[in-house]
Amino acid sequence: MSGGDGGNAMTEIALALAMAFFAIMILTMVSMGGQDGAKDAVATKTDAAPLRLLAPAARDAGGEGATAARVLQPRELIIFSGGRFLNDQLQVLAAAAIAAMKNPVLAVSPDLSLAEVLAAKDRLARPDLTVTALNRHWLEAIKEHAK
Repeated sequence: MSGGDGGNAMTEIALALAMAFFAIMILTMVSMGGQDGAKDAVATKTDAAPLRLLAPAARDAGGEGATAARVLQPRELIIFSGGRFLNDQLQVLAAAAIAAMKNPVLAVSPDLSLAEVLAAKDRLARPDLTVTALNRHWLEAIKEHAK
């Protein structure tokens, strides 16, 4: 089944090089994509933990409980609830306050559809916006505030 012209060897070498390039490309893409998720993640709270936005002092100093999660300052939080944008005190945010934020985080209910989340994100028109889901404590606080 081999030809007499020797073209098969060159074809197989080209195929091997293409496969090696593809494997290196996939490994590079995976390694580049995995680092940002840990840095941009917002720290989640356990059921027993009180509702806090700032990290404990031990984490600030790089102590025993230090994590890779970004510490979220209250002035960076935008809560989307009931078609409105709220601050950490559940008061309506002004457009000027949203525009002044350095690294805003849009927190939405986990019950929202993807289309609703994207529509809320588009209303803010911020390219540096991080989107996360509200935890149970925030959802309960919003429900109590609405009463």
